[in-house]
Amino acid sequence: MKNGHSHSNGKAVKNGKNGANGSGGGHDGFVLPTTTGIRTIHTPSVRETFAGKHLLVTGVTGFLGKVWLGMLLDHVEDVRKVTVVIRGKKGEDATARFARIVERNPAFRPLRAKYGLGLRQLVADKIHVVEAKLTAPMCGLSCEEARALTSDVDCVVHFAGLTDFEPEPQQAIDANIHGARHVADLAALTPTKRYVHVSTTFVAGMRQGAIDEKLERGVSPTGIRFDPEAELKELELGLKTGNSKKERLDYAMGRARALGWPNVYTYTKALSEHLLEGRTDVVTTTFRPAIVECARSYPFQGWNEGINTSGPLVWLLSTAFQRFPAKASLCFDIVPVDTVARSMMVVVAAALRDEAESIYQCASGDLNPLFFERATDLCSIALRRLAEKKDEGWFETNVIARLDAQCLDDVDREQILGFRRMREAARATRNFLKDFELSRVLPPVVYEKVDGEKMEEKIRSFSMKCRTTDRKLGTVDEMLRQYRPFIWDHDYRFRTGHLKAASERLSEEERALFGFDVEDICWRQYWLHVQVPGLDTWCLPLLRGEKVPEDEPLALGEAPTEEVPADGVRAKKSAADPADSVEKSEPAMRATA
Repeated sequence: MKNGHSHSNGKAVKNGKNGANGSGGGHDGFVLPTTTGIRTIHTPSVRETFAGKHLLVTGVTGFLGKVWLGMLLDHVEDVRKVTVVIRGKKGEDATARFARIVERNPAFRPLRAKYGLGLRQLVADKIHVVEAKLTAPMCGLSCEEARALTSDVDCVVHFAGLTDFEPEPQQAIDANIHGARHVADLAALTPTKRYVHVSTTFVAGMRQGAIDEKLERGVSPTGIRFDPEAELKELELGLKTGNSKKERLDYAMGRARALGWPNVYTYTKALSEHLLEGRTDVVTTTFRPAIVECARSYPFQGWNEGINTSGPLVWLLSTAFQRFPAKASLCFDIVPVDTVARSMMVVVAAALRDEAESIYQCASGDLNPLFFERATDLCSIALRRLAEKKDEGWFETNVIARLDAQCLDDVDREQILGFRRMREAARATRNFLKDFELSRVLPPVVYEKVDGEKMEEKIRSFSMKCRTTDRKLGTVDEMLRQYRPFIWDHDYRFRTGHLKAASERLSEEERALFGFDVEDICWRQYWLHVQVPGLDTWCLPLLRGEKVPEDEPLALGEAPTEEVPADGVRAKKSAADPADSVEKSEPAMRATA
């Protein structure tokens, strides 16, 4: 025995792996016979489990990390301390950056509404900000600093990561593999060795069908056996020979696809899982969310951040392009961010009780699937309603918004109104108009009669719109190429039995707060009233080159309010804070880390 955990084949195994009845999985209680009948002994609730605990958390500046931290501070008031490990930015150290996020990011509206200026005292009492660099050994801390920091930490929770599908490969390795290793090194210094690692369901790679909540170390999605350490070493050595990003990316993509992963993101996240699985100095619990999307209710309905997976697709359908490049029968496995955050609360609590499963998957397709055909239909309805509300013009409201979108039956066959043809048309029109001068083709009398100067201004404006459209469609084209494995090639069903079982063991009160609630989602209601309106507020403006709302800072004397505003009442137009290389880098099938 070591640190209270049994071991099998050199791998740390959590106590909950084998319950009193011999079945797999942790449990919230067990049954004992008594002289008067049956008595059930319950372990602590989620809130009781967190009470008095010290957590070390990375990635709290990202989309999911912010929502989870806000939920923790809002619903678990007795948590003792949360050490947040973040990096500073140019002209702003880590402490100032975190304070600005708490006071101005919409994710923390519930806390600002609940505490007012008292939120500053709450942060001072509960939060310890540590500036560190996750890609450096020990996260850039000295051995003495690392030991002092972790001396009383009860659990390390790692959200951070790089989610670009095709980034500079070494950056992905540093963030997703070395970063995870270095945070695990901190976890190894803690008294309990607990480490909750956020990965992605899409480490499943190039496979079909049911994906179980397990990992066979050293076996790729295609069944090829490999040595994770040797694979990483050869990958990094090979990258050093590349003279350009394209060469390095081609090399990394070649290795990824040979093993059965479609891109650098899933490849590096998967290698990280395989490497962590081989460690015996930490007790790792891996949490795999699917595509993280708009909040159902927390921090408020529709909240999202940055450019995510469905944003470019919804934007595309808001144009004259109405052929959705996805296979109708495939599952669109999205999960609201607050559902993911709730689930993480349950998983971290299970880890704190040393009864967590090794892997939890957080997805909707297993229990409540949404298919691309249905999502496309709902997009058309939602966009039509938005156009009617905005009254953007007769053509947009009565023509574009009334076109019915359909999934393609052949993604490789270009459509009449396909986005590539639209891009070609926009580029050709721009090239024709950019040097066009009406005064050269019209006689002076006619030019003056038709108000030529005003017409030329309109022509210049339309020419610029064509250029913008060309660029946007180019970005979308690239995104769709990268999304193809997930919206056309592979149909997954991520099993979620571990989360469902953990949720069922919660009390009725805590199930309302933290339960795995994907079965409760009505996709029509969610898509029409949450997802598309949320994307229209927080994501689509970025694709249009516009800014998104950021809340006003806490005002002196501001008192708590009874309700959290669900719209932009307190918002002003300014640039949104970009997340760390966590969860929001685009283009990315967002699965957080």
